[in-house]
Amino acid sequence: MILEIWRDWIRAFDQAFETGDWHTARSFLAEDVVYIVAGAPFACELRGRDAVISGFQKSLSNFDKKFDERRWEAVDVRVWDDHAITAFAKGDYGLNGKPPITFSAKSHWFFRGDEISVMTDVYDLSQVNVQETLQWLATHGGDMDASYV
Repeated sequence: MILEIWRDWIRAFDQAFETGDWHTARSFLAEDVVYIVAGAPFACELRGRDAVISGFQKSLSNFDKKFDERRWEAVDVRVWDDHAITAFAKGDYGLNGKPPITFSAKSHWFFRGDEISVMTDVYDLSQVNVQETLQWLATHGGDMDASYV
C-alpha cells in the first residue's frame, strides 16, 4: 500500500517541480512532517508541512531550476513493514557547455497511515560523485544554492 502512495508522492513532487503548484504534493505530507538533510553543506531540519514545502521551493528554485536537464530516480527501493521506504535518490544534472554531474543520497520516508511523517536525505561526502559535484559547484555553480533555509 505505501509503495503506491510513495510512487504517487514522487509523481506529485515532480509535477510540483514542473508547474509550481504544490497543492497535490502537500496532501501527501502530515501537518507535522519532519524533513532532515544530513551530510551536506546545506544540512538542515525542517518541521511542519509549510516549512518543508517552502524549503523544497527554495532549493528547487535556487539549484535544480538553474540546470537545463534534471533527472532523479530512486534506486534500490525497499519497503519496511508497510510503514517505511528507503532508497538511494540519484540525481543527474546537465548545464549547457558544462560537464554533467551525478550524485546520490540515502533517502528514507516514514509513514503514519497514508501520510509521510518523516523524510531524510543523507549525503555521504566520502562518495566520489558527491565530492565531484561539490568541486563542480565550486567551479561552475557560483549562483546556485541548494539550501532549504
